[in-house]
Amino acid sequence: MQLRTDSRRRNGTASAPPEAPAPPNVATLERATTAGTAAPAGPRGWRRTFTALSERDYAVYFGGNLAFFLAMQMDQLMRGYYALELTGAASALGLVAVSSAVPMLLVSAFGGVIADRYSKRKVLLLTQALVTIANAVFAAMIITGVVEFWHLLVGAVLQGVMMSIVMPVRQAMVVQLVPRHKLMNAVSLQMSGMNLTRVIGPVIAGLLIAPFGLGVTWWVAVALYAVATVSIILLPAHGMTALRARGSVLAELGGGFAYIWRTPLMRLLLLTAMLMPLFAFPVQLVLPVFAKDVFDGGATGLAVLMAGAGVGGLIGALLTASLDGVQHKGRVMLVGGIAQGVLFIAFALTPWFAPAVVLLALANIGGMLFMTTNNATIQARVPEEYRGRVMAVLMMSFGIMPLGVVPMTLLADGIGAPYAVALTSTIMLATIALVFAASAQLRTLRVTPGRHAQLSPAQAAALVAQGRVSQQQADAMSGVGGDS
Repeated sequence: MQLRTDSRRRNGTASAPPEAPAPPNVATLERATTAGTAAPAGPRGWRRTFTALSERDYAVYFGGNLAFFLAMQMDQLMRGYYALELTGAASALGLVAVSSAVPMLLVSAFGGVIADRYSKRKVLLLTQALVTIANAVFAAMIITGVVEFWHLLVGAVLQGVMMSIVMPVRQAMVVQLVPRHKLMNAVSLQMSGMNLTRVIGPVIAGLLIAPFGLGVTWWVAVALYAVATVSIILLPAHGMTALRARGSVLAELGGGFAYIWRTPLMRLLLLTAMLMPLFAFPVQLVLPVFAKDVFDGGATGLAVLMAGAGVGGLIGALLTASLDGVQHKGRVMLVGGIAQGVLFIAFALTPWFAPAVVLLALANIGGMLFMTTNNATIQARVPEEYRGRVMAVLMMSFGIMPLGVVPMTLLADGIGAPYAVALTSTIMLATIALVFAASAQLRTLRVTPGRHAQLSPAQAAALVAQGRVSQQQADAMSGVGGDS
């Protein structure tokens, strides 16, 4: 990796660099990156929102991430659609969803150990290749007409196991691909991309199923999974393993939980992360009730409500990306969480459809401010050797969503969906207020951008592997160890 090319990468003009002997400007670059702790004025306006994409490695990762989550969103819709087609029972959708969710809850912690223990690049190559092959086999089975319902359940379990490994590894990899001062922006853009696929993935699947059939549509998802797998090949090979000394898997698993337990801020951030799956995500699942019974909009009304929620989430993630320089992350989380709660109440009690769509979108902007800031702060604060395991626990928190869904649906049956959403949103508001009132650490939480650096940790690790710089010089060049 040539340092002159790394400099051009920041301006978006880099291509694969030729190999060259260690250039004399290594020392110059080290002095430049350690001269101060504050980053110079960076891009402004919309360019600031997308600044992490100027890093070639992150841009490749981001493109693969879009392909992967687009395929996953299509996959989820198609599995539910096919389950209903095979059985004619709505309960079949729930069985398929549970078959995928349970492994996520049980296996994700071990996925975090794998993310820390082995090369993230190799793990992703293997697991995503398996996901691609499994979906290709299933697509072929659909084309030949041999699929039975139990095949769907087995496929959902296997998919859940693979996702339990893929998700923590993908989350933990981000920090290796950008200089430290671009981390918050990179995490926010990652969340933006995931929300974009949540909006357009089901739409693409729905548009393709009618004219081409489920089998052909599933092959489109397979192609997207393959694109995501190939993109991993283009990522750096160095700097992708966090743990140097390895103990047993159980010992490392326990070590991850022990780190969280003895770190008060990490405990707080992970606990507050659970507010979204407990109180906010269940609102999405009762939107069909709003569309059918409250607004009498049917399938079209549901599509508009879902699109409004997705567009709000996308705007919120992009807004968070543009706020990466704001240091008071606790305030951003507080404002986002309160805004979502208040706007959910307004949405629930609004009898008019158009204002309800707008309020739902605005509520999801607030929710994404809260969730993305929480995620990015965890990424910025967690030590590298624990990153995979902590991100796995964050992924596991999504497994508690049934604890929020069951009360929400029971309340919706008993007192109606509007009052159910209003009540649970009031509880969410009270919980957020109590947590932030009780924790000065959350109220005053700050994350600084870190030292301005020209290299990502992966790029710096490549220089160490080539013997061109020491580890200490590499840390200085990548901003590792800077203030956060």
